[in-house]
Amino acid sequence: MSPAAGLRKLGYLPYITAPPAPPPLVIIAGKEHLLADEILRSIVESALPDESLRPLNVDTIDAAVTTDFDDLPEKLHALPFLAERRVVTIRGAAEMRNDDRIALRDAIGAIPEQSLLVIDDSGEPRAQRGKAPKDKVDSAGFASGQVSALLIDTSLAPADRERYIDRYAGSIGISVDAGARRYLGGFDSVDEIRNALDRLALMGKKITKAAAEEYVKPPGDPKLWDLGNAVARGDLDAAIRLAHEIVARPDDSPGPLIWLAGDAQIAWELTNGSDPNSWAAATGQSAFRAIKLWDFARKRSLQQARDNVRLTMRVLEDSLTGKRAGDQALDELIIRLCTQKP
Repeated sequence: MSPAAGLRKLGYLPYITAPPAPPPLVIIAGKEHLLADEILRSIVESALPDESLRPLNVDTIDAAVTTDFDDLPEKLHALPFLAERRVVTIRGAAEMRNDDRIALRDAIGAIPEQSLLVIDDSGEPRAQRGKAPKDKVDSAGFASGQVSALLIDTSLAPADRERYIDRYAGSIGISVDAGARRYLGGFDSVDEIRNALDRLALMGKKITKAAAEEYVKPPGDPKLWDLGNAVARGDLDAAIRLAHEIVARPDDSPGPLIWLAGDAQIAWELTNGSDPNSWAAATGQSAFRAIKLWDFARKRSLQQARDNVRLTMRVLEDSLTGKRAGDQALDELIIRLCTQKP
């Protein structure tokens, strides 16, 4: 079977901003369960505006409970009760193995005009065992043989995450400045973004970069994170104070020296064309560490960023080999990094 010639694809934001009239088949894809729930709720409300009619006109099949789709055609051909359309929803499709996905695709058949089928295929696909199947049904594959279908992708690109942050912040009555949006946009999921905004909203109606930066500190020694921030913004006094708090004796210096060398490497990669999210995807690390260096990196030339990598690595090597006292080397490195001109 070939995909529907009329298969239309939309992202979450274009859909939710101006929802089109749904065709007989709507497939919700992407990884964001919360957005999939929002889309499904919007579709049901649009198809059945009278809430009292929904219990009699909405059928839900949970693919986590059953993968027997023999009665799906019967559900789709049933006449609506006191309404224009019936809605059949299939939840948890991403959890199905490929054989069951094939069975679902083949069971759909021609959808009558009085029915609307919504397949929620959002989330992480279930791992398939054995060799890759020749007939692999992805989200768009459910539209095979259909005259018209709509696929809505809930995955958000970095720019879309920032737009979503503004949208959700407005819905809970707060505002988020540009720096805070950049930090919060580093979260991997909408669930984490919403939790962060809900918690930050308890602190005030305007979320600043400083508040977001404090919220998103990753696990580990928070003073190393604060030291890197102080050096990145050129705050010499704060950086020296933090270094002295961290390094109680010369043998404690490798930790902050390694951290600053890592920051220099990240800043060089950002100056060389990476962005925080692509760096995180390539390294498997949190985007937040790169986000805090974004402004710093954009103010440096490629040569200066490369020189900082060499400088921090040389100071670290001298400290580890005993050529220089670690605490003294750390102080001198901080002074050079904080006082350099962009």
